[in-house]
Amino acid sequence: MSATSGGSWICAIFDEVALEGLQGVTLPYLWELLERRLCGPSSPLPDRVREQAWALLLRSQPQKVEFFELPEPQPFLPYYDRQNDIDPESGIPVVPDKCPFMLYPSAFVQEDGVMGNCTDFKTRKPIPSCDLKALTAAQATEHWGGKLVIVASQELRQAALTPAHMMMPHNMPLAYYVFLEAIGRSRHSGQTTTGPWSLINYTKDPGIVFYIKNKLLSQQLITSQAYHEINNGRALMSSLLHLPRFYRIYKNQSLECLGKLYLAIMETSSRQVPVSQIAALLGNPTHFKVKKLLVTHTFRKFFETKQVEMPVPVMTKAGKPSKTTMRKVTVAQLRNPELQLRDFYKNDEIEEKATQDEFLDLRHCYLDMPPEEEVYRAVARFGKRGLTSHELSQYTGINALTMRHFVKQLKKSGQIKMYSDQVGKSRHFRFMATSQFEEDVKLKDAMKHKELPIRCADEPNIPKQSEIPLKDIPDIVTHSRPMVFTVKSTKSRNQTLRHINRRKVIVRLIDKHCVVPLHRLQKCLQEEERSAGYTDNLCRRSLQRLLRPLVDAHVVNVFEITMQYKERVRVFRLATHPKIGLDHALMQREILKLKSNLHLISEERMTRLSDLKPKERSEVIARRKLDSERPAGLSAISKIQAPKLLLARTLHEFLYYLVHEIPPDQKPLAMTAELAQEWQKSEPELQPRQFLEEWQAEAKEEGNIPPYTEEITWRTFIPPLPAYENKPKGWIYFTDAMERMPLSLFQRICRIERDANDQLRPQLQHPVRQHYLLSQLKQDSAVPRLKLQQLYVGTLRLLNNMGLIQVSEGKLGRDVLQRWVYLNQRTCLLDTTSSTEQNYMQVSTDRSYTPLSFEFSSAEQVGHYWAKLQHICIYTKLGYRKVLTSQNRKSALRLKALTFLPSVDFDQALEMDKGTVPGDHLGAAGLGSQLFAHQFRHWTWVQHQNGGGGKSRRILREKLRKPVPGRKRTTFARLKIGPRLTSRRHGGGLPSSVKNSTKKKTSGPRDDIDRDALRNMRTLRVKWTPEEDRLLKMGRAVYMFIDAPTVTLALCDLGLVCRDLIRRFLGICNKTTQACVRRVQFMVKMKRDIPDVPSMIHAMQTQPEVHTVYNDTFLAQLKREYPNKSEFQGALMTHFALLMGKLQRMTAKSQGCPSRQFLLPDILDIFSSQQLNELHFTHEDQQLIHQDPASETDLQVAVAHAVLHSTVCCVKDKTLLNLQTFEIYKHFSEEVLNAAFNKARSDSMLVAVKRRNIQSASSRQITRPGHLLSSKYKYRLIYTKLTHFVYDAFFALAQKLRTDQDQQQLASPHFAQLLLIGEWLVGERLRLSLQLPANILTVDISTMGKQSGCPSDRILDHYSCIFDNAPQTEYAKRLEGECSSSSRQVSRVRFHPANMSYRLPASAYNQLSKLPMRAMHFFCALDALGEAITISSTRLEQGDCPFANCIMRSGNYLNAVDRIAHEQRPILRQLVADALPSSQHFQLETHPAGTALTVTTSNLLPFAQQLETHWRRQQQALELKDLGKVLAERTMNNLTDWRSICAELLDDDEPHSWEVDRSQEYEPALNKEERARAQDVFVVHLPTIGIELVEHRELQQQINLQSDTLRNLVLKKVEKATYWKYTENTFNTLQPILHERNYDSQAIRHMEDILNYIEQHQLGVQALQLRSIFPLGEFLLETLHLLADHDLVKRVGVSSHMYVHKKHIRNWVVHTFQLTRLQRERIQSQGTSPVVIGQKRNLGALGTDDTTMPLEKKMKLVEQISSTGSESDDEAEGPKIKRSTRISSRKADVIAEQVTNPSLGSSRDAIAMRPQPWIRVNASLNRRVLDRWLGAVLSECISHVGCTVHSLFLKFSHMVPVDIMFLLELLGDLGCINLMEIRPQKVHVEMLLDTDDQEGEEQPVTEIYEPIQTYVKVHSDAIGRLTNFIGQKKYNTEFI
Repeated sequence: MSATSGGSWICAIFDEVALEGLQGVTLPYLWELLERRLCGPSSPLPDRVREQAWALLLRSQPQKVEFFELPEPQPFLPYYDRQNDIDPESGIPVVPDKCPFMLYPSAFVQEDGVMGNCTDFKTRKPIPSCDLKALTAAQATEHWGGKLVIVASQELRQAALTPAHMMMPHNMPLAYYVFLEAIGRSRHSGQTTTGPWSLINYTKDPGIVFYIKNKLLSQQLITSQAYHEINNGRALMSSLLHLPRFYRIYKNQSLECLGKLYLAIMETSSRQVPVSQIAALLGNPTHFKVKKLLVTHTFRKFFETKQVEMPVPVMTKAGKPSKTTMRKVTVAQLRNPELQLRDFYKNDEIEEKATQDEFLDLRHCYLDMPPEEEVYRAVARFGKRGLTSHELSQYTGINALTMRHFVKQLKKSGQIKMYSDQVGKSRHFRFMATSQFEEDVKLKDAMKHKELPIRCADEPNIPKQSEIPLKDIPDIVTHSRPMVFTVKSTKSRNQTLRHINRRKVIVRLIDKHCVVPLHRLQKCLQEEERSAGYTDNLCRRSLQRLLRPLVDAHVVNVFEITMQYKERVRVFRLATHPKIGLDHALMQREILKLKSNLHLISEERMTRLSDLKPKERSEVIARRKLDSERPAGLSAISKIQAPKLLLARTLHEFLYYLVHEIPPDQKPLAMTAELAQEWQKSEPELQPRQFLEEWQAEAKEEGNIPPYTEEITWRTFIPPLPAYENKPKGWIYFTDAMERMPLSLFQRICRIERDANDQLRPQLQHPVRQHYLLSQLKQDSAVPRLKLQQLYVGTLRLLNNMGLIQVSEGKLGRDVLQRWVYLNQRTCLLDTTSSTEQNYMQVSTDRSYTPLSFEFSSAEQVGHYWAKLQHICIYTKLGYRKVLTSQNRKSALRLKALTFLPSVDFDQALEMDKGTVPGDHLGAAGLGSQLFAHQFRHWTWVQHQNGGGGKSRRILREKLRKPVPGRKRTTFARLKIGPRLTSRRHGGGLPSSVKNSTKKKTSGPRDDIDRDALRNMRTLRVKWTPEEDRLLKMGRAVYMFIDAPTVTLALCDLGLVCRDLIRRFLGICNKTTQACVRRVQFMVKMKRDIPDVPSMIHAMQTQPEVHTVYNDTFLAQLKREYPNKSEFQGALMTHFALLMGKLQRMTAKSQGCPSRQFLLPDILDIFSSQQLNELHFTHEDQQLIHQDPASETDLQVAVAHAVLHSTVCCVKDKTLLNLQTFEIYKHFSEEVLNAAFNKARSDSMLVAVKRRNIQSASSRQITRPGHLLSSKYKYRLIYTKLTHFVYDAFFALAQKLRTDQDQQQLASPHFAQLLLIGEWLVGERLRLSLQLPANILTVDISTMGKQSGCPSDRILDHYSCIFDNAPQTEYAKRLEGECSSSSRQVSRVRFHPANMSYRLPASAYNQLSKLPMRAMHFFCALDALGEAITISSTRLEQGDCPFANCIMRSGNYLNAVDRIAHEQRPILRQLVADALPSSQHFQLETHPAGTALTVTTSNLLPFAQQLETHWRRQQQALELKDLGKVLAERTMNNLTDWRSICAELLDDDEPHSWEVDRSQEYEPALNKEERARAQDVFVVHLPTIGIELVEHRELQQQINLQSDTLRNLVLKKVEKATYWKYTENTFNTLQPILHERNYDSQAIRHMEDILNYIEQHQLGVQALQLRSIFPLGEFLLETLHLLADHDLVKRVGVSSHMYVHKKHIRNWVVHTFQLTRLQRERIQSQGTSPVVIGQKRNLGALGTDDTTMPLEKKMKLVEQISSTGSESDDEAEGPKIKRSTRISSRKADVIAEQVTNPSLGSSRDAIAMRPQPWIRVNASLNRRVLDRWLGAVLSECISHVGCTVHSLFLKFSHMVPVDIMFLLELLGDLGCINLMEIRPQKVHVEMLLDTDDQEGEEQPVTEIYEPIQTYVKVHSDAIGRLTNFIGQKKYNTEFI
């Protein structure tokens, strides 16, 4: 039995129940507790004891224990012992993953004297003990289980938790008791203070746990010890708490080691242990290091180390001990020799020593002296120091209360005086004798000075800046009141001198500033006192004690201002002059300043997560995460920073307009209908009547918004500035400028998305309201104020550092925008484009640059300044980081932020405006180098994020990679590969030239197949399928099986074969040779080739048909058959491919791989499944890349993509359209443009043009196209079955037949002519006749040209051989040509093919070049005359020349031949004359080897001929493989005729007489004047087809007229589909027209319903959706046409036709304009806009109304613009547009006036159009694109009969599906095709009874149809109709 039970098992039972606390104990857990307590952990609890314990609990009174039933049973957990958590390896406890004991949640209970923690206190039900008496202990345990709990009374529970010798503290807090209860419940295991299963469960603050632990320890209710655990691999330091009776020491590993070390030291006599033996003494524990133990704090606390001399045994080499030696050894010993083992486990807490009571020494006290006299003597004794009342009571031994009476009496009698003294933060009142007080003059003066009154000045000092207006923030709620002090009032007579000085400082500050915050007062007081030598601080309560008397005396006023902004509440306290109240203007202004500061502070804190509350922090994090996942177009402000210099330009122009352009007395204009109509010219979307009504309604409700200019721009609604008094001209208060900021300009500065903010969306999309001021729209809070302030301040700093503005010191609070700004009128630049050195941020200082001065007298001068600055900055060579050293590169990354220049006074600004630029003048354009004005990102709105902003950049990449539904791999990342930097480790040892030079990365050799694979790659890294890896493994196996040398069979050869086999077997065409090689290397490195490759090698080795051929002798045999290295490698590659094919078939048979060969299926189901498999194999190519927009952002991206498509289709026009393109693009955000460009790049529609040398003159054309159409686009458009050449030739023959009445003869008709013949024969419009030629093969020498004389043409040698050996057949030839006479043309002659033999006009060197190499060694022998050589048969077998100076080893052997022929000219003459002595006895075979042979004139020719014969026998077998060489050998059995060759070599200087006789031998047989070739004189005559037109002239004219009419109708339809006209038409205006056309009311109602349904959808309604909702048949299409003709709806769409209402048309169209030539010249002369050249003068005619210009004239003008806009070689052959006549003088004056007056030409008539590929951005028709796309679509329809419309979408994937549908519609209007839609039959009950199979119904459609179920039916005369529409257009292949 445990000792804690007190010797009674009854007490033990109640004690166990009481320790479980208010939660109670269940019966199963009670029996386990009693088993461990009464019987021990090894023996079970007897049943008898269990029954007696149960009976005892039942008989107990309710005041001791109670029984309760729980709503849910408690889980049973075994008894927890903390010693089980110790890790056996490390010896440190490990925190278990799950709680090993019952850890109840926090549920504090304190009710009716009951305290504790119980989760079921309110829900558990009490059970009377009488109801349980019928059950035994076993029955009760089985019946109730964990639902019955036994709870002890409060007295028992408190007694169990209280030590026996103590009492429970009275009124213990509930939290203390809950902690004590939890510690008692843990018993011997104890509770920890930190960790997942610790006391932290009952509170959230660890500080509370620490506080309660210390309180309980101080009350001796618990004990504590240090406890170390491991939680999730990290060390956990905590305290283990026990009740005193359950205290148990838990030793950690370090303490156990120290205990063992202590016992080991105490066992030694010297009380020392060598350090080297510590590990052995401790048993060599795991993870133990002695070095770490020696430096721990615990070891150093009890032990110390020192070096002593000790005898150390020395071991011999044999391992036996030798004599000992004395050495210095480091030993460990105890710091305290008297240390006991129990001292290791004592707590480290330092007990506070009890303070002993000090008793006053009363030896100096007098018992018989009167108290008054004794007090007076004590005060007089201490002199000037004086005594306090407490010191007097201690000194005299009189009670403190009694002492107060005596002190009052002495003061009243005047014997002592009192004064106050400041000691630290407390104030002491001291008493001095009156005589001594009068002697202290300083103290006396201070007391007199204390009595003087402290007052503020009579009038407050109002600051000068009080007239500056401040803006109120209504979102901040303010409550102001006089401050209520919580401190007691002090008497003025008790104030010290220090207090008086403090009050004086307060009054002085208020007199100076009038209104001072209390925190500023406190700071100033502390600064004053620190300067006086005080070191203590002034608290807030002390300041209130100082201010309360001043407020009560009406010296100052103190106000408390409470402000609430959202959930933040701030209290401001201000001290003011007594005449400044809450209603004073200065006080109201100060409140506005505080509001502004609070607003900015709140926004700053919202950006810092550390300053937020936990709940707010989690909300902000969740909101940011949601914003990051939201599409880019939904964010209110763009994350990408705007270009700072373009931002500075915008703000500078805005400020210049406010200060200098707008007159101060500008009066507002009246809003009239004429003004609205004038605005409509530039904003066609504006509807004047509706806008006037809305404007008048707004004027009545919110006030009048008057315009100030007649043009609708951002300047329209800006009022003039207020008149500033006493301010020179040029100054502007920046807050006034901010209040006049229009929304359109604000959007450009802050980059607000047009569809981002729901509040700003209507205004931004409105053509007029977008120019309203922010103050008028009441949208000042659209952008966070902090972000807006940072944006404006950064721009103002930039302008200030550029020398364009000057600023004054006007900062009010935290709002730094409250300042005055002066606009400079003068500035200058430096033309730094001549700086050629590659510097980083500073131009070359050794050069002189041309200064450029500017004076801003007009807005044009401002624009000219910025244009010149941009030009200079962009073309200044800076930004080369490689020239920086390592130190400079670090400093370049840490540049200082820009700051404002020193402020200037108002009168000083004009003097300082001298045109100087601040800074070091070393940057681009002479600006400061810190501005980095040369960086291109500061001058472009298109942002490139190539680094930085890692998170936003990662989100953008994920968005780009996110697949579009229904399409795989829509986008891919394009990386800009730059030169690699040199490695740092090689930087020190290499010279500077090597360091700076970067090695260019080279790739392997590429052929046409590799280039095709690169074009087929969709991603930067290709994906490898298992089938491809299997083929590569086969290649690896064959490569290892052949085991050829690397030089012979390289790894690239393996990749080449594998690449070709992958294309053949798998049909995958995106793998290059280099990719295959790298994949093989990767698989070998990662060991992925195991075990497949070894098994494949084993299979080949065991295969008989493979092993018999490819054995060990295979390479040797192959080398003997192919001695030439190149041929040997080619043969080896062939065998490699064959072996790969065999291995592939072997593995296919073994693995059962299906063959790619298509077998005809037996049943239809198998065919369907195979077809589905084939479709699935090409699934990637069957996806559309264009989808209908789901949001406004998607719609803007689609429209920008269409504009880009139109732009790149006319990049080769003579007229550049960059100005219109820029005007269109600037209405889109950068995110939309980037998305559109990225989509175009990822869809392979276009490619970017790289401009490498930007400094060259040719590349400075900013108007160069940045993008071109890709090759894939051109391939799909140009390379069709019927190309444009076919259409052009078709039309040319048709025109020729129509114009010429004679019969046309076609000798060899091409494809286009055959198409016309077939098409017109079907229409019976032709009559054909066939004429056969008299001779099919003739000889015509009239076309024979001059022979250029190609000496190395071996093909002619083959011709010569063939003609020499032709059979002797005679042909009858007709000799035709100029050289033939008339008689020979009639007569027939016999011609033999041998007569065609010819000779080339070649010299002897041409014949030498054709000789084999073996014959050229004759000249080696000729050069070696008189020298001795050694003939080696081995070298002859290898083909080596026996002469040392072989001419074939030289660079040019012909030069060597020339030299030898010149030197040995006498020998050559003898050889030609056959005068050389001959030696017939010399034989090469019989010449002994190794014997020297001297070359002489006698053996020269025999030796050379025998060498040639010897080598020819060796090479004969190789030459047999060439058919041409075999034929040549039969006619060239003789040896080389060196005599004739040498004779020709001597011809240059010595011509022979017999050569003239042989000259006839080299002339041709047919023509003696020209050198003829056989292929030049053979002519084949074909049959001739005669064509005769059978149509009448009248019928032809009728057909031509119909063609012209149809062309005009089609062009009108193109115009109608493109243009949009804003009108004020409504359905009410359409109803009269409908009544005139006899529509009934029901039809009109249907039309209105359709229109209302379309109006409900902002993005438009799909046409198919309309057909399904309104199944009205043809009436629906008729309704849509009527609504479209009345400009109520328009047909739009991307992937399908959609109809959009006129209210929502703005997002579908773009606004453009037209420029005349004079306007372009004026723009070019100004230089402020991009240069636009080459535009046609008649381009502006397209903008006229239909009523003013006839349709035919307008379409003709469109065609003329289209043709003249194309490139030079694409122009039409027809009549060109004539140049206009000379301008009259009056017209010239008007033009000159327009040029001089920019306001006249600034307003242009805008044109609204829907962008399409065949419409230019200036709204003109591009006939080239339209004609070519019509031809391409028709060609696809003809070549694929019955193709569906959806298949055309897939074929022409780069074209928007809606545009293809429109092209099909145009082809249908031309009569080329018909569209047939197959609609499935609806299933009815009656149809089930019908046995006949019924297919879907086919019906012709035009506009509304399902593309998948609609097929194209081509007419027989489709080509003719299309060519009539196209006309005579000569478009080349590269037309775009």
